[in-house]
Amino acid sequence: MQKKIEFVYLKNTSAISLSGNFCALNCKHCNKHYLKHMKTINDNLPSNTRSVLISGGLDKEGKSFIKKFAKNLLELKKSHHYKFNAHIGFPDENEIDEIKNIIDVVSFDLISDEKVVKKVYGLHKNKEDYINLYKILKAKKIPVHPHITIGIDEGKIHWEYEAIDILKKLNADKLVLNVFIPTKGTVFENAAKPDLDEIRKVFKYARKIFKNKILILGCMRPYGQYRADLDKIAVEENFDRIVHPTLMARRLVEEKNFEIKYLYECCVMD
Repeated sequence: MQKKIEFVYLKNTSAISLSGNFCALNCKHCNKHYLKHMKTINDNLPSNTRSVLISGGLDKEGKSFIKKFAKNLLELKKSHHYKFNAHIGFPDENEIDEIKNIIDVVSFDLISDEKVVKKVYGLHKNKEDYINLYKILKAKKIPVHPHITIGIDEGKIHWEYEAIDILKKLNADKLVLNVFIPTKGTVFENAAKPDLDEIRKVFKYARKIFKNKILILGCMRPYGQYRADLDKIAVEENFDRIVHPTLMARRLVEEKNFEIKYLYECCVMD
């Protein structure tokens, strides 16, 4: 049977930062760098936009600004018929009730190691906090699609296997794997990229554990030759989707005679 793969190009999804360039956390891997490239709630979005990634910085408690802009977002959604994929931080249950009719999908970043959460984000959260939030979202019938950023602990890989096991037990139907980028202007800017051989092991393990689920290589990953090599590994380890695949990945897929499907919104949107 012919193998299949989906290539994702984000031309119909726009990203909004509800906090502009503000974030109270100044995370060690980001330091607000990735907020600079997002539009704000007041900007006009391209006419071809079909869905919106609702993102932005967090307050010192790790909460997003979705509740604050709930009315604006609802008006935007109704007037343009957008679908919203949201980063929600750590809302309490009451806040979830207030925003559940606005958001369509939650992109859920999981770290299972309490020390790494404190080191990277400066938050006092542990794996039980993540698990409980995930369960609350699912109980309220909100689609939740987990993300793991491999190597976010300064390029070191160690907690990721446990996180994959946790998500398997939570019956996640998709798993997005991103890869840490040493970013200029951050505390981690001089950290090494995660070792590609070690990443292959994580990819292989994820494929084994999520045998019949959708496995996705997400948009956050380093550029250059490293990215090309990374994408090649993803193809070889039978990932289902790759966001903005490199030329090497596209050529490899053609050589292997895969059936290719193209998607044009956030990788967790179906």
